[in-house]
Amino acid sequence: MRDIPTDLLRAFIAIIDLKGFARAGDQLGRTQSAISLRMKRLQEIVEAPLFAREGGAQLTEEGEIVAGYARQILALNDGLLIRLARRDSGGRLRLGMPNDYADHFLPRLMSNLGAEDNGLAFDVVCGLSYELLQGLRDNLYDIVIAMTPDGPGQGAFMTWRERLVWVGQSADGPSADEPLRIVCYPEGCLYRRAMLTAMQREGRPFSIVYVSQSLNGIEAAVSTGFGFSVLAERILPPNVRRIGPQAKLPALSDVVVGVYLNSRAETGVAKSFAARFADMFI
Repeated sequence: MRDIPTDLLRAFIAIIDLKGFARAGDQLGRTQSAISLRMKRLQEIVEAPLFAREGGAQLTEEGEIVAGYARQILALNDGLLIRLARRDSGGRLRLGMPNDYADHFLPRLMSNLGAEDNGLAFDVVCGLSYELLQGLRDNLYDIVIAMTPDGPGQGAFMTWRERLVWVGQSADGPSADEPLRIVCYPEGCLYRRAMLTAMQREGRPFSIVYVSQSLNGIEAAVSTGFGFSVLAERILPPNVRRIGPQAKLPALSDVVVGVYLNSRAETGVAKSFAARFADMFI
């Protein structure tokens, strides 16, 4: 009887969900050739072609069957390790993440974990990405969600790209005749860095009129028309609006978001929880 390593199945599902080998490699912190080798190995084990063409993400009939079982196997694997977490480091995980990610994703994740009654306990800290990554290096966290500007940081477990967008009270945007009123997080925030870099690149005048450490504070200032800001597109608060291209605001660079594991505190449950958390971002 042959056994299928879960890392092969996880790579297979990443290719399907992200629609490509290169994107799967970026998320899993592996080269495209490494992902291809994993798929070659998986096809050798199951003795069936999984993809309709070389290097493509379209599945064969056998691939569809394997995908269905792979999702079940990974869910059982991760659920088992999380269920037994109380035997591993006391069942307590120390998490660090930007507060907009915490506001958007944690309620759904915690609801699912609460329904499972797995005995896990959490210490959650929200902060700026560079602070969180430093905290990970200082052994303050087991898992960190963090943004980096030019590519994944060292030791990323999974990564993906996030598109940044300008936001305001309405989609109309600001008047081009006046300096742009900027609402932002404190110095060190990549949203702030992206918008100020874009403004300076195009020589557009601006004024920082409001600084807050919380997403609620940013949302309050933007939604009342006090100023404009930049946030990740898919986690926009309900009371702000993405500003359309008609406003002709400077183009923004994407950021790379990653799930990072503490190598000194790396455990089976931490990996399983990180994988489950990362699945929410695909």
